[in-house]
Amino acid sequence: MDLALAIVWGRRVQLKWSKFLIVFVSTLLGVVFSYSLMQFSILLGETTFSLVLLLVWKTIFILDVTFLIFFIPRFMNWVVARPFPTWEKVFFVLLCVLFATASVLDIVLHDDVFVIAAYAFFTVVLVYTVIIMISIRRNIEEKNVRHATLTIMIVSLAMLPLFISSMLTSTVRSLFLPLIALCYFIMLLVFLFIALANSEHKIQMLSETADGEKKAELAEKIAERFHITDREMEIVRLIKIGLTNKEIAARLSISVNTVNNHIANIFGKTNVRCRIDLLNLFEEASW
Repeated sequence: MDLALAIVWGRRVQLKWSKFLIVFVSTLLGVVFSYSLMQFSILLGETTFSLVLLLVWKTIFILDVTFLIFFIPRFMNWVVARPFPTWEKVFFVLLCVLFATASVLDIVLHDDVFVIAAYAFFTVVLVYTVIIMISIRRNIEEKNVRHATLTIMIVSLAMLPLFISSMLTSTVRSLFLPLIALCYFIMLLVFLFIALANSEHKIQMLSETADGEKKAELAEKIAERFHITDREMEIVRLIKIGLTNKEIAARLSISVNTVNNHIANIFGKTNVRCRIDLLNLFEEASW
């Protein structure tokens, strides 16, 4: 659902960073999917087939998380329109290398020290992201982006203790990591639903504005074609809303005879005999 909404929203808004949101959601799904299959492979027992599967899913998991370590800070900076300094790029590339190294050593040596190290490296990314969002949130002009960053901060701070606790044992990890992933997916789902609704509203407003401008332009062309003056067009508009000659005179602060003369001139220019024919002539403009 998250990925589908991200794709639909990205096609709607055509923002540069909306495409990277699709990449982020896809990678996050890859992490959850590979982690779930790792747990399933463990349940199969220590057979050759299950061990091979476990190695495959662990490799995919490591590659996805390594990508996220560099991508999350970069994506966050795109969203809030903050420059991504070179030293930060180098720092997160180094974190990627350290995480991948610790994860591979865990596969080879089966030592929880390397698991804790790998989780610590990813924790740095979460803490960094929250700190940057806190420091820059008030400078974000886009209201939706500002609300989204606030939500991410709250969820990340709430999930940080669970994430740190998941370093303790594999049992705790198997309990907490799915819960953390679920929270982030729900957060993304709510954000995408709201963002998609807002984009639909904006598209509708733009469409209505464009229709209004087109109709106004058409009315001007009709007026120009029949040499109708601005005052006469004003009277035509009042006729359209159903006012009588007396009401039009009161609205424009002119005499009824003046209104009658204007209407007679309009009928003569447009070669119509009554109000209905006049309104039918201007119906195409629909103002």
